[in-house]
Amino acid sequence: MSVYKAYVYSFLSVAFSYPSEEVLDELWGGLDDLSLSLKELGIEFDVEALRRVIEESKRRVLDLKGEWTSLFSTSLKAPANETAYEMDKAARRAWELADIEGFYKAFGLDVKPPVEPDSLVAELEFMAYLIKKEMYAEERGMEEEARIAKEAYTNFFRDHLGRWYRIFTDLVKENTEEEYYKLIATLLRLFLDNQREGIEGIKDIEEYRKEVLEGSTWKCGF
Repeated sequence: MSVYKAYVYSFLSVAFSYPSEEVLDELWGGLDDLSLSLKELGIEFDVEALRRVIEESKRRVLDLKGEWTSLFSTSLKAPANETAYEMDKAARRAWELADIEGFYKAFGLDVKPPVEPDSLVAELEFMAYLIKKEMYAEERGMEEEARIAKEAYTNFFRDHLGRWYRIFTDLVKENTEEEYYKLIATLLRLFLDNQREGIEGIKDIEEYRKEVLEGSTWKCGF
């Protein structure tokens, strides 16, 4: 199952990145593998609806770009960065960001601009990386390395990604009429709800205070 989990994480990371013709082509080319992966994981999602939306979106990439910027950046309707949801506690935000970067550095990874360490894109790709790292170690009998990667996966989901994806997907669906973003938000929610099973201690963030974020120096976006 690990290979299917890693694939969906990577697919979603691309899906939430800044839209372009290349991004849509990559997603289009991966839909059959997405369908297989979701089937193997027991997740019901209308991949054909996403196929139709991606095909239609290829003809209006500029609209997707505008909506991406409005949703996730300038209008702050649904920030795609974890620490945006901690802005009423400046010290907490600094701690969260340092902890996220600590996870990456522990595995020799460094997130480069314009991607931000606490962005959804980075966190999803990191989860895919950890799964692949564990698979690689297990195939070679490297038990300690496999244990470390598996433990990091659980801890990162519990302490970071697992805390904010629900409020994020709710905000996306509440604030967009763009079917593409509604569908990938639905897929993200279904997949991560599936992945959180068996991970204890997740404390969901339940409030987003946009007015506090607007008055801060925090910046989000591409």
